[in-house]
Amino acid sequence: MGNSPSGPRLLGNGKYSSYDIKLGKAATISVKNEEGLLKSRWKLVYDVDEMACTLSIAKLTNERSGDNDLIINVFYRPVEVKADDTGAFGFHTRRLISFMVQKDQITGLLSAETMVGTVMKSRSFSKFRESLRCEVETQSWTYTCATMEGLVVTQKKKKSNQEQPYMITVAHYYVNRDSGESGVDIGFSVVVKIGVANGKLDFSVEGPEEHPSLALLYMIEEVCRTGTWKPSACPHCNNIQSQQRRLVSESEDSDTNLPTPPSSHGSQQNASNKGRFKGDGIGNIIHAKEVKFIKQFHNNDHLRKYVSESL
Repeated sequence: MGNSPSGPRLLGNGKYSSYDIKLGKAATISVKNEEGLLKSRWKLVYDVDEMACTLSIAKLTNERSGDNDLIINVFYRPVEVKADDTGAFGFHTRRLISFMVQKDQITGLLSAETMVGTVMKSRSFSKFRESLRCEVETQSWTYTCATMEGLVVTQKKKKSNQEQPYMITVAHYYVNRDSGESGVDIGFSVVVKIGVANGKLDFSVEGPEEHPSLALLYMIEEVCRTGTWKPSACPHCNNIQSQQRRLVSESEDSDTNLPTPPSSHGSQQNASNKGRFKGDGIGNIIHAKEVKFIKQFHNNDHLRKYVSESL
């Protein structure tokens, strides 16, 4: 696809209206906010080649305690489906994966439940000690449908003496290959970070950020092969960071006043791409601002019912 609109894109935190971004003739990204007293939902939709893939984040507030419950859904549906027995047309939504996250009232840590759709393929699970006091669990799933491919990663960070995580990260990578009729070739990522702040369940969203599709396809392959993931796992982003560090180093050596370029991602990973991804892959990249949701919103049966109704 080549050139997509660039510049910062604010996703929406209740203060901004919904919007659509047109990417060529057959691709649209839309963001919708639905605000309620005890329930609110933020929804991101990739609509490409007559296939819509949606990531939604819902906040439910316990009316008595004021605590939050968080539900993240990833699902897709074709824009057009065959007529049913009555001759009527409709949409058939297929869930890819759902996450329900709560704050444990006793420990103050996080409890999470995952529901995986039949389309998803479990690819890897890894556990390693990030430090003497922190353990990291990473799990990934992939899916493929028509020209659409994707990866969902969850990463849980635990203190070495605790069973429950204090932080959960959910990352969704979406790729559309150019083999469809429209020839749309795009890749995007969204990262949701969940934790407890000031005693309340809180989360932030980074993205959607655009990546070259080849870079994401390579990254998906590497995550499945190694079982490890970091926000900077995309080789395109890693190459940009390398260029930025080189510019800063050269400016310091020459005593110039070149300002430090902003980082595309927070953390750093030096990943080798074995020569399969050459160059930096720089096109016009959408760098979205971080969006914080800090509005305060228990019974898992209630949450499961909402998950089904929200698709």
